[in-house]
This record gives sequence, C-alpha cells and structure tokens, in this order.
Amino acid sequence: MTTIPLSLEKLLEGQLTYMNQFYEVTAVSAEKERLEKYGRDNHVKTFCVDLTRAITPLKDLKAVFSLYKFFRKERPTIVHTHTPKAGIVGMLAAKLARVPIRLHTVAGLPLLETTRFKKEVAQFGRKKNI
Repeated sequence: MTTIPLSLEKLLEGQLTYMNQFYEVTAVSAEKERLEKYGRDNHVKTFCVDLTRAITPLKDLKAVFSLYKFFRKERPTIVHTHTPKAGIVGMLAAKLARVPIRLHTVAGLPLLETTRFKKEVAQFGRKKNI
C-alpha cells in the first residue's frame, strides 16, 4: 500500500509481479485510473482508497474506515505499507481489522527529523518484537 501509484511504480518496481507468483497480491493506493493501469501492467488486483499526501483528518478517517472494511472482507495475512500517509492510515486500519502481520517500510529518514508526537502517530500499532 502506498499513498499514490507513482510510489508503487518507483519504490516497488517489479516486486508485486514477482510476489504474485507465490501470494495473492493486491496493490492499494489512490488515483483509481493510474492504479488500475498499474494492476493491469503488473498482473495484480487493486483496491483504490481516497488518500492525499496532505494532512486531511476527515478524509483520512474515511480512508481508515474504507480500508478497515476492505481488510475485514478480504482477511489478508499481511498488510505492508510504504510512504508516510499510507503507513499511518493503513497500519491503523490493519490493526483495527486484526490483520496478523503488519509491516511498514520507511524509505529514507523522515522519522529522525520530526516531532515526538508525529513519531508516536507514525509508529502506532507497531509490534516491538518482530
């Protein structure tokens, strides 16, 4: 899961296609048309969620609820997020939906340059002993 499909294209280039040989993979992101093209090009299912890169509390809560319903319906074993907004929204929804394995990949060092409050929010639901 990423906030926008461009991140799927650049951060995970070829990885979802490869993993789809062994697991049932669904790419989750915003921008429906571009996400669906990504799914076709990479032979994976897609689920579009209305995310923005900005802090938009009401829209973010709607995204958490949408993802929660999707995760409860699909019952994934693993949810893996990338990008800050997808991490916060996706990990919260996955925790609420009781997804057993929740992973977030931090690319770069954004947590080293932020406030303690933002660090706590970004790490919500993280298992400490993995």
